[in-house]
Amino acid sequence: MRRVISSSTCNSAWRRDSTLPIGDRTMSTSSWTTVSQLHTANNEGLFFTSLNSLAPITVVLLHVGMSSHLEWSHTWPKLSEYHLLMPDLPQHSRSRHVRPFSFALAADRVAQMIRDHAHDGQAHLVGLSTGGFIAMEVIKRHPDVVMSAFLSGATPLKDVWKTINAQPKLAFLGLSVLLHSPRSVLLKATGWSPEFQNEELLKEIRRNNTVRLYEAVAKETGNWSRDDMVEVGKKDKRIALVAGGRQDNVEGMRDMGQLLESLGSNDGRGSRAFLVKDAIHAWNLQFPLLFARGIRAWIEQTPLPEGFEPLEKGVTVEEGSSS
Repeated sequence: MRRVISSSTCNSAWRRDSTLPIGDRTMSTSSWTTVSQLHTANNEGLFFTSLNSLAPITVVLLHVGMSSHLEWSHTWPKLSEYHLLMPDLPQHSRSRHVRPFSFALAADRVAQMIRDHAHDGQAHLVGLSTGGFIAMEVIKRHPDVVMSAFLSGATPLKDVWKTINAQPKLAFLGLSVLLHSPRSVLLKATGWSPEFQNEELLKEIRRNNTVRLYEAVAKETGNWSRDDMVEVGKKDKRIALVAGGRQDNVEGMRDMGQLLESLGSNDGRGSRAFLVKDAIHAWNLQFPLLFARGIRAWIEQTPLPEGFEPLEKGVTVEEGSSS
């Protein structure tokens, strides 16, 4: 049983212009910018927020592990020309009842959400970190619901991070200390821009940060391998893989981008890897406007904006510190 709450948005700060360029055309957004929240009243469906439901193209935004859909609060206002579906992942926030967490469970629930609520039962996927892995799991298990994917910070772990990932309790304790540190310490450690800090989001991250969930996310991430990437590539979807230059595995992202391109036979031949040099891992909380512009360009198949550097074979760049 589902309940829908819908209301019009009228905040001009979200949408300064009544028209927006989409590919080679210009379209008015004034007729479709609406906010709806739809959530399920059973033990299976994910909670999600639906925005701009009259917009013709659906985009799904999948958040980082331990986070919630609120992490997109500075990105979604820049994407008002699209119908947006933003779920809380299993065992997170208002989807806490959907458990136990796994990539497979998350992918199945996200795919069902798309079939039930996306236009024509298909969507472009956007995922960051854990959300990126889940987007690829959706492609593996339910390729029929996916139009394309824009993914950041999601590539098989390097050996050093596999070692750290194998000790999730220690990493959990470290994150717990950080989340309860003074604001200045938290911002310096994470790289989040102060103006994009969201107190409600921080509260949700603190609530979600349990040993059991952290261990589950770490296990799923550590088990993701090149073989999984091969399975994704064989589904022939156009995928952008983006690395944040300050914290992500840049060379790994380059290799996986080339792998996906090589396995494609049609749309998948358009898969590419990109670098955003100054970006942290969760850079939707650092450069949300650039993140949104990248999403829009990838969906509309136009060149990615300045700030995105193609990760081409043979071009050496300085590695980040994280995978």
